[in-house]
Amino acid sequence: MSALSRRDVHPGPLVDGRPAANDLPGRMRRQMQRVLVSQAERDEAEIERRIRSRPAITRSNTIALISPKGGVGKTTSTFITGNLLATHLKLRAIAVDANPDFGTLAALAPDDSRSERSLADLLEHADRLKTAAELSPYVSRLPTGLHVLGAPRDAELTASLGPERYGELVAFLATFYEVVLLDLGTGVAGPLARFAIERADQVVLVTTPEWVTSTVVLDALSHVQHDHTTVAINKTRPGSSAVGVIEDRFRAEHLHRAVTIPHDERLATMLDSGTYALDALGRSTRLAVKRLGLAVADQLV
Repeated sequence: MSALSRRDVHPGPLVDGRPAANDLPGRMRRQMQRVLVSQAERDEAEIERRIRSRPAITRSNTIALISPKGGVGKTTSTFITGNLLATHLKLRAIAVDANPDFGTLAALAPDDSRSERSLADLLEHADRLKTAAELSPYVSRLPTGLHVLGAPRDAELTASLGPERYGELVAFLATFYEVVLLDLGTGVAGPLARFAIERADQVVLVTTPEWVTSTVVLDALSHVQHDHTTVAINKTRPGSSAVGVIEDRFRAEHLHRAVTIPHDERLATMLDSGTYALDALGRSTRLAVKRLGLAVADQLV
């Protein structure tokens, strides 16, 4: 009895576990896919190299994420940027929910690692907290290494915390963390936003690609007037002709960088379920997140 060979079971060539088409269009399609994947892999590897080769920072950095419009993804941008700085640069990073109206940043942390305490609790007890271990109960600790400090659930209490108190908070956190990210509420001209812009080493101005929103954000640039500003254009749709026009318009403002982040249901589900994992995202979104991280990393001091 002759032995059963693998070729008996799989007589033709396979590509990724599927029978390969041997006709000319099939061969051309496979060759094109190899070229495209290879180029995408090279692009991602280069971004990774540039992020990881950034020089060490010399002091604590404050990053303000702001927008004159609500619903544009400030909290998402804060979260994904903080996570990348923690994983790729191994920085001690904390993201602070500075939204005075029911901020949701802390809700993005997994349930089993979320702290029920808030920045108001931390401010109340700051004078007795002397070590990082004593600070731990007040923050949500993510698997990536990012720490998250939530806003009070009482909106009136949050509203009562003015720029002076947030200044005390940032100064306190700067003794424990190398990067402090501030997820601000809607607006760029209010007292808290003005404090954050003036205090920040860099600003990430967040928008979406709609004409109405982009126009308002462009107008807001005159209020921001920060030498180190990156624009994150969130929720873009593939094939949209408007995106390129909007990108070019923002780049004409001599910003540090304008980064486009695609609309991604998988990312939205990860954030909603507390299961965010950069490596599990599709390549286009993963590359966009890394480009945003690189834009921020390039401006750290």
